[in-house]
This record gives sequence, C-alpha cells and structure tokens, in this order.
Amino acid sequence: MSSRNEILRKKAGSLIRRAGIYLHWEQYSPVFAKAALLLGLFLIGSFGGLWQWIGDPWRLILLIAALIYLAIAFNKARKLKRPNRSAAMRRVEKDSDVSHRPLDTLFDQPAISEDGWAEHYRKAEDEIEALGKPRLRPALGKVDKYYLRFIVPSLLVLSLMVGTSDSFERLRHSLTPGWVHGAMGDNVTFEAWIDPPEYTGRPPVYFKNTERLEVPEGSELVARIIGTKSPTRLKLSSRKGSRHLALTRIGPESFEVRTIVKDPSKASWRIGQTRKAWEIVTQPDRVPEIKFVREPDADKRDRLIFAYSVDDDFGIESLTLRLTLLQDDETAPELTRDVNIPISGTVRKTDEKAAALDLTKHEWAGKKVSAILVGTDGLGQEGKSDITYFTVPDKIFIEPLAKAVMEHRSLVLQGKAEYAAEPMLTRKDWRNRPWFDTWEPEFRLERAPESIQTAVVLIDAVTDVPEKMFEDPVVYMGLRNVASSLRYARSHTELEGMPEDLWNIAIRAEFGVLGTALQEMREAEAALRDGIARRAPQREIDTLFDRYNEAVDRYREELMREAIEAGRVAEEQGGGGGGQGVNMDQIQALLDAIEEANRQGDSEGARRALAQLAELLENMQIQLSQGGGGGDGPPMDGDMSEEMKEALEDLADLLGDQRELRDQTREAEEAEGRDGEEGEQAGQQEGQQQAGNQSGQQQGQAGSGNGEQTGSDRGPMSAEELAEVQRQLSELLDDSERFLPEEGEGAGGDNDDDNGNGINPEASLEDARRAMELAEDALERGDFGEAEFEQGEAIQALRELGRALADQARRQGRQNGQEVNNDNTDPLGRAQDGEGGNLDNKDADIDGKDPAARTRELQDEIRRRAGEQEREKEERDYLERLLKRF
Repeated sequence: MSSRNEILRKKAGSLIRRAGIYLHWEQYSPVFAKAALLLGLFLIGSFGGLWQWIGDPWRLILLIAALIYLAIAFNKARKLKRPNRSAAMRRVEKDSDVSHRPLDTLFDQPAISEDGWAEHYRKAEDEIEALGKPRLRPALGKVDKYYLRFIVPSLLVLSLMVGTSDSFERLRHSLTPGWVHGAMGDNVTFEAWIDPPEYTGRPPVYFKNTERLEVPEGSELVARIIGTKSPTRLKLSSRKGSRHLALTRIGPESFEVRTIVKDPSKASWRIGQTRKAWEIVTQPDRVPEIKFVREPDADKRDRLIFAYSVDDDFGIESLTLRLTLLQDDETAPELTRDVNIPISGTVRKTDEKAAALDLTKHEWAGKKVSAILVGTDGLGQEGKSDITYFTVPDKIFIEPLAKAVMEHRSLVLQGKAEYAAEPMLTRKDWRNRPWFDTWEPEFRLERAPESIQTAVVLIDAVTDVPEKMFEDPVVYMGLRNVASSLRYARSHTELEGMPEDLWNIAIRAEFGVLGTALQEMREAEAALRDGIARRAPQREIDTLFDRYNEAVDRYREELMREAIEAGRVAEEQGGGGGGQGVNMDQIQALLDAIEEANRQGDSEGARRALAQLAELLENMQIQLSQGGGGGDGPPMDGDMSEEMKEALEDLADLLGDQRELRDQTREAEEAEGRDGEEGEQAGQQEGQQQAGNQSGQQQGQAGSGNGEQTGSDRGPMSAEELAEVQRQLSELLDDSERFLPEEGEGAGGDNDDDNGNGINPEASLEDARRAMELAEDALERGDFGEAEFEQGEAIQALRELGRALADQARRQGRQNGQEVNNDNTDPLGRAQDGEGGNLDNKDADIDGKDPAARTRELQDEIRRRAGEQEREKEERDYLERLLKRF
C-alpha cells in the first residue's frame, strides 16, 4: 500500500464519520426536540436557584413532563432506521457531486480478474482526493419556529454563571426525590459555632458579630439552618478540596451539620441569592514540653523521688516514666518499661512538680536504667524529656527468710522465656504411662525456663523443714502454693501473678501481719488515687473508697493488736480508750472528708485529704511503736520532767504549724496553676473555687480533729506571706536547747529506736533548720514546688527529733522505775495497794472515769464552746488554740 493510498483512506474515513454524525442529528434531533427543551428549562431552574425559591409543584411538573416526552422520543427513535456506513458514503459523494461510488472502490478488492483494476482504482483515488466536507441540513427549523434552540442554551449558560460553584449542588438538590419546599432567603436563619476538643477545656465559641474564628485543631464545627424544609447541603472548602456535608433534621424546618475541622477551612451555605459563609482558622496543637527539674533519687522510704516541669497549650492527660534497662551486651535487644505517674486531671503548666514512685516491686529494682518522661496530650502527641540515668530503688530486707523469698522472686521474674515444646510420646510411652498421675510433671517443669526450675528447687529446700524455719504458717503455706503453681504451669502466661505473691510473702516474712496490712492499705490508696486522678465513674470510686476504708480498718486493728501484744499500749486502750481515741476521730473525719470531696467532684481536695490521712496513719504507727496512744505529742511510760514535757509540747506545736504551712503552700501552687489556664468561663471558675473552699474547710477540720479552719477560708496566701511565716517558724528553731534534754535526762549521743536504728537529736534538729531555710528561700523566689518538698523534709526531720526525744523520755522513765522502793509505799512514804493505788486515799471522792474518756468529754465541751458564735472572738480563738494542743 502506497503512502498516497494511506492518506486517502484516512481522509475518506474522517469524511464518512462526519457524514454519519450529520445523518444522526438530522434524523433524531426533531424527535428529541421537545424533550430537550423541557430538560433545558429544568436545568435552567436548577442552576439559577429557581426551584429553591418556588419549590414544588412547578419543579415536579416540569421534571415529570420532561421525562414523559423523553420516553416518547425514545420510543419514536427506536422505530426509525438507523443511518449506516453506506448512507454516510453516499452523503459525502452527493455533497461533492461525485458519481460511480469512488469510496466503495477505495475500500474494495477485485473479485475475479485484476485486468484494468489498477486504472479504475487510480481514477477513484483522483476523485476521492477532490472530495469536500459533507454539509449539515437544517433539522429543527420545521419544529422550532421561535428559535428556542438558541434561546434555551444561552439561558443555560447564564444560569451556570449565576450558580457558579454551587450549580451542581443545586442540581442534586433539584433531583432529590420527594417534595421540595420553596424558601425565600430572607426567611432563612443561619447559626454556627465551634466546639473545641474536650481535652482543651475551652467552652463553645459562637460566630457572633464575626465570620472568622481561630480555633484549636480538631475542633467540631456545628452549623444550623432554620426556616426551610428543603435546604441544600453545607459546603466545606479547604486546601485539600471542597465537599458537601449531609444534614441531620432536628425539627420541622431546622437542620444541623457537624464536622471535625483539621485544616483552615471555609464553610458556606447558599439559598437562592442568600449566601452565608464562615472562615475557620485552625491553630495547631503544640507538642508538650517535659523536663526533669530535679534528677531522680531514692528517699528514706525507698521511693523514687524527682521533680518535673510541664508546658503545653492545652495540657497533658497522662505522664509516663519510660525506663530502659542498661545492659552490658550492646547487641542485646533494647528492653523498655513504662511506669505511669499519677497526675490530677489535665496539667497545662507547672514549673516544678514533685513526684514519688514506689518501684521496689518493679522487676528492675536495684538495676541501672536510663529514663525519659513522656507526656501525652489530648490529641495523642507525645512530648519527651532529656534522658537521665539512675538506679531503680529496691527494698532492703533484713530477715534471712524474706531475703530468700526475694531471691526466688528474682528468678521468677527472669523466667519470661517461652516453654519448650511438649515432647512427642510414642505409642509405647502412652502404653507405659502411669494413668493415675494426672499432673504430668514431665510435660511441665522440665519444659520451663531454667530460672523457674531453679526457683522451685530453692523453695523446696527452704520449706523442707518447716518447724525449724517458719514461725508464721502463712509464709510457709504461701511458699508451698507458689512452688506448686510453678511446678505445674504449662506456659509463662500462667506465672503472671507469681512475682506479686512472692512479694507479699516476703513482706509477711519481714514485717509480719502488720506489714501485710500496710501493703494492702497502700495498694488500696494507690488505686483510689488513680481512680480520682482519671475521673473514674462515681460507682467505681465508691467501690475503691470502700476497699480503702476496709484496708485502713484492718491496718489500724493490726497496729493496735501488735502494740498491745508488745506491751506498748494497755489492752483497755486498744479497745478504743486512751489517747488513741483522738487518732480514731481524726481518721474517721478524714475518711468522711475524702468521701465528701469526691462526691462534690473536688478531686484535688480528695487528694489532699488522702495525703493527710496517710501522714496521720504513719504518725500513729510511730506513736504506738514508742509506747504512745495517739495525740499530737508522743506520751511516754513512767515519769517525765517538766522540761522534757514542755519540749515535746512545743515540738508538737511546731510540727503542726509546719504541716499546716505545707498545706497552704500546696494550695498556693494549685491556685497559681488555675490562674494560668485560658478560656475558662468566669461562672465555672467561681463554682470551682467555692467547691474547693468547702472541701478545703472540711479537710482542715478533719486534719486537726477539732474543727479548725485552714487558710483556704481566706484564699491562698502569697509567696511573700508564706515566706514570712516560714521565717517565723525557723526562728522558733534557733533556740535549740528547748528541744534537747538537760544533762540529767539522757542527752548526748545517738538514741536507738525499737528497731535498733540510731537517731541523733542534734542531727535531726540541724536537718530541720536547714530544710526550713531552703523552704524560705524557695518561697522568696516564688518556687512553690521546691518549697513544698523542703517543707516535707522539715516535717520528717521534726518527726525524727520527736522520736529521739521520746526514746530519751522512755529510758528516763525506766530508770526512775528502777529506783522505786520494793516496800509497799510510794516515793512519799504513803501505803499502796497491790495495784499501785494509794491506800490512804481509798475513800476519797475521786471520779472513777477512764482518763481517756474524760479527755474526750473535755474535748467535746471545748469544741462545742468554740463553735458558739455569740462568744467573743478572743475567747473562741483561745478555745481553738486549746483544741489544737490536743
């Protein structure tokens, strides 16, 4: 095939296709003319917003008419003969006035002989080369005498220009099934507001007198249209494109749409010529900034203490200490563990916040780790601190049996590898298998990791001769139960509770029943703190509080029982008498304060009351271990000099004042954090402050046990005021001789407590003075976090000083008791009965009430008089000071 022939074939094909199109138009356009006219009018009404204005029935009539005429046209067109290729060839040849059908020759082949075909084919090519374009015949002139074929397209273009970018949304709305109600733009009302994410704590923001708002990223746009039954959808445009949002009916003529806005967007509504638009500028959420302010270290209670700072625009919702084990083998896979740090609600900004974690039960206790703080905000973003290094604090056990149990626990913690696969038994093995052995030990312990097998062997060795090793049967039975569980576990997942069981056994072996009760109480307290911090449902909080209340009761009972057995407290005092009654009243008052604060939603107040209760229980344990029954100062056995008694009373007053100052410092820190929050409504702030004041009053009353009000009644004190109070307390410590006994009272040297630990009064006094000075300096700088920490150190030092003085007083009383005459007379020579009573005063008119009962009656009477508002303020202040002494 020559190049000329190929060019002619392409030309002929193009002319034939054009002629075919013309033939189809000329044949079918008159048939579809009426239907096309009606559809054109319908589209004009849609794009121009006419149907939104007048609605049905006009829209529906025109649409139905167009569909009917369209169906009729299709039926007519189906009956017509469709133009074919041959008709298109004839049209091309006819319009060019060419005969002999050269187009057929071009695409034809000789049938019999090729003689003369070349000449004939050349002539056909010459004729095709001269062919012109086919002409279109008028087809609509006969059916369109008013030139609607020009008017309707022009109006359609104009309606598209009017509708602009909303044209297709209007068309969709016009084609919506159902009855379309007309709406005038003047009768339609538009409303819109922004609901910021819940974690921001911000209230809704309305588009009032403005059409532009800056909102946090992830906010929810809420838009409503009122006054029409058939609205269009809301259009949301951003840099990623445009989309229309579906509506939700909320009333007969009210509709709403909600959507999350993550990028700067523009929302718009258009009804006819009425247009409403809102511009939304999103502000990205900053990544939290977390820092270590004070490096992690171990305190006297084997807790990991540190301080951190937080800075986030909307606050962090969780804080985690991420530990990474430091290993000698650099090729070993990295091992990390996350430890949750309890925080109260959402923390936005704090310059220094102290934290204390009990990691003694952690599997890496005693090992070196690297750590970072990870704070997570409401959007899920994580802020990380710089890396730091420390050794995880571990608990020191003295009892040999407790040490052995902790060694078993370490082995169990190491046994996290997968168990070996079960051996494949042959038919002979199954036949010779002892059917009475249901435990199948060969399938279990032999498949366990080596450390698990070693732990079982060691436990068996320790429990081999129980009568020589165990005084507490609970410890023995616990170890046997753990050994049995380890021996018959099928996989490492069945060992998850074993480390916790071994820890409890070690505590029982080291501290006895009291240690177990203390452990349960601390765990219940931690669970309650966590529930309050994460704002758990009230039903869950009630359950946690009940468990904590029961744990406190058990611990209190065990503490008294042990004190009675040790002879430190008289049996009648253990039943509720004696000085212990004051502590019981305080404990119950604090429990009531925690419950009331939680009921009011005051999580911070509940947390403070929990801290006061924990401190009170710790003081109770110290007092009972020293032989006292409660109260603010530790009473002693035997006689006591007036100087020593005065020193202990002054020390108790100073300790109470320092504890109250620390609570006021904490309140000032919390008030400073609340002042830094943005976007809070004034009414909400006022309600929260009132609730906080009420709960603070209740806790102040519970903490003192006598209805004394705290500083929360007058609002938080400033840093300057707190520093001045701290300076005054420091001055009270300058006269160190008031707190140290005279030469004849056992002064000098270290004192040993009940556990044999040396306590130096001079060192404790110096520690208290130094901590008070550091607290005063921190308050002058406005650093509440550091001041609160140092105040806690001062309280601990004063408490140790009290223990030292109590030990000296106890030894002094014992020495005085040894000097008593063996005859039946008192030091004044008066006769005594067998119980130590004075025979000379047998018939005297002496009230036989228990001294503790009389003390409580006196307290109740003073408390009643202090609450009578008609008394003079000076008298009521004096009564309150008396109550504080109790």
